[in-house]
Amino acid sequence: MDARSVLIVLDRDGVLNRTVPNSAEPRPDSPMHAGEVSVFPWVPSTLRALTDAGFGLCVASNQPAAAKGKTTRAALEEAHARVLRETESDGARILSSHVCFHRAEDGCDCRKPRTGLLREAFLQHPSYAIGESWMVGDRAVDVLAGASFGLKTALLTGDADKAAEPAADDVLALHAHSVQPSFRGRDLRDFAEFILRI
Repeated sequence: MDARSVLIVLDRDGVLNRTVPNSAEPRPDSPMHAGEVSVFPWVPSTLRALTDAGFGLCVASNQPAAAKGKTTRAALEEAHARVLRETESDGARILSSHVCFHRAEDGCDCRKPRTGLLREAFLQHPSYAIGESWMVGDRAVDVLAGASFGLKTALLTGDADKAAEPAADDVLALHAHSVQPSFRGRDLRDFAEFILRI
């Protein structure tokens, strides 16, 4: 495998940074502003290792909180900028970000599990091979989007706010679509160790 042909598309919340407990929601939420951002301590060095190995890195994230009236678009953009700044602090390079700010009810093409964000990423970076590239996330929607687009997929289940097994609704969603991830691991370190070996 030539790492220079592989684009690793990273989901954000739960993969790069911690989610935020929210008693009003069934799951922890995305950071609503920059002050809530907490990047996992191993992420900067892990992403630097992937960058140094020649892999391309980008981010694809659903961020509907402003559309739901929970915060402002500007606050979400500031939070995202902080995630990127901290993830790149050890020398990693994030080539681009692709963010959907819609709600599920909006029926857009970009919100995962639809593939608009992935299409946008590969249109922006056409030198990467779709069949060799990866979608890495912590939810079924990430795996479903990646599989639909022809990417290999990694499901990470070790967000500190969650158990080490996929949530039951994620398991059901994958089963309903007869889709299984190409790789399962606890966090980004597991995925990096795996892909750096192959």
